[in-house]
Formats: sequence, structure tokens, C-alpha cells
Amino acid sequence: MLPRCHCFTSKSFTFRPIKQIATVAFVASLFVGWFAQASTPQNPEEDSKPTLGAKAPEGAVVLFDGSSFDAWKPFSFGAVNRNDDQKEIQWKLVDGDAMEICGQFEGKRRLQWLCTQKKFGDYRLHLEFRLPEEGGTNSGLFFGPLYELQILDSANKKKLALSDCGSLYRTKLPDSNAAFPRGQWQTYDLIYQHAEIGPHGKMTESGAARMSAWLNGVLIHDDVRLSLRRNKYAAYPEESTSRIVFQDHDSPVQFRNIWIQETEEEDNPVKQLIKEIGDLQKTPSAELQLPATGN
Repeated sequence: MLPRCHCFTSKSFTFRPIKQIATVAFVASLFVGWFAQASTPQNPEEDSKPTLGAKAPEGAVVLFDGSSFDAWKPFSFGAVNRNDDQKEIQWKLVDGDAMEICGQFEGKRRLQWLCTQKKFGDYRLHLEFRLPEEGGTNSGLFFGPLYELQILDSANKKKLALSDCGSLYRTKLPDSNAAFPRGQWQTYDLIYQHAEIGPHGKMTESGAARMSAWLNGVLIHDDVRLSLRRNKYAAYPEESTSRIVFQDHDSPVQFRNIWIQETEEEDNPVKQLIKEIGDLQKTPSAELQLPATGN
């Protein structure tokens, strides 16, 4: 669904939704043949475009195929693994293709989050997760400087909270409830564009990070500007690259089929379009040869 854009009015030129159009271009370039149309459905079950079992495209990095934790390591920040002294991954490999959160190490309770060994910039991420039939269901997918897409049992809830599945934790509700019941494999698909970092090491106001996300093939966040981080990890360093992080919240949630497709700087249609628009904006209006249009 393209944003409304009144670029030309009479002989004047105004380009308003720079970031919206850039993200639409990014999504279109990556998702041709995958999602025929991105919309916010009234009936998620009927209008979703399921991606369960989606294979990693050419050039993507497979982060987890069920065989090992080679692409992962224990995460450390704040109260999570405070001394960065967790050397062993205590999560379990299960069913030949999945990993399962395990909060025990050598018979004792130990909180452990996992993160990718590598940091990524702009990317498309696919993962699948399953909530246990019984017990806790709380976990989270962290991306960028610790924005969180919540994982929780929220199926069939009519009124969602900022802590329900699909929510950007404490920041934004999903546009619809696309969560499946416990015990079923579900999918997250994420498009992330990192923030522009200014000379003082902080995100620039005009260059905020942006994201779009699909839960079980349903678009739940459409080109969202990530200028707020209303969670307790807001002090996490802002950088142009970051890790993918899974949260241990004392629930045996499972993950599988995790891959990421990073867009290189020179090939990034988002940055190219923004550059072209920026060049246009720097051109004196008297030099622009733009046709007059009607209302």
C-alpha cells in the first residue's frame, strides 16, 4: 500500500514522505514474488501471505539451520550476563532443526540471552518460533539498538497491550492480532533500516531507524519510524550495525529456520533513493525543470 504523495503542486515542488517512499522501494525490491501485496488485513487468517518454511535466498546468511550454535553467543548488557562471563551456550538443540531456550546451567537457574556473533546494518530477517503447550510463553526478538518485537501467547485477544505478541515493546501496538495459538510454528519477517549516526555518536533526528514487520505473513508494522526506545535497554549504544538477540524470559520457546539478507551500502535502494531526493532538495528551485500539474 503506497503512501499518498502529492509531490507536485502547480509549479512548486515539495517532497514530504522521503523515508516512507524509500522504505516502500526497499520492501518492493526485496519482496517481489514473496508478498504480492502489503496491507493491513481485516481478517488476518484470510489475507495473510504465510512464509513458514521460507528458504534463505541466494546471498543470505543462514544464522540457524538446526545443526549448531556456531553463529551465536551469550549476550551481555546491563543485568543480562553482567560480567560477560558466560562462555557456554546452555540452550538446547531439539528435533533436529530447532533451538530451545534453557534457563538452567549445571543444575542451577541461569538467565541466558543469545545474540548473533556478527553485527548487521540494513537487512531482511526471517525466523520461526513456537510457544510451548504449557508454562510460560514470554520471549522477544531484539534488533537494532535493542528495539524489541514481543513474543508471547496473545492468540485470539481482542484488545492488545504493548507487551503482547507483535508489539514493539512499550512503543507501538501491532496493526492487527496475527498471533497463532500455542504449539503452532509462527513466523516473523522483518525489514530493518539502521539509523544514521551523527558526529556525537547519537542517532540524528532526520535519520531515525525504520522497520516493517510481518507476523505469520500479516503486515503488523508498516514503515515505522523508530525514534523512541521506551524500554529498560534504551541506554544500549547506538551504532550503524547491531546484533540479533533472543530473550530468555524463563519460557522454553523454540526457534528455527533463521536467516538474514543484508543489503550492502552501494546496493541499498533506500540510501540511493534518499541520496537522489537529497540532491534534488539542494538544487535551487529556479533550476528545477518540473512540469506544471493540476490539482
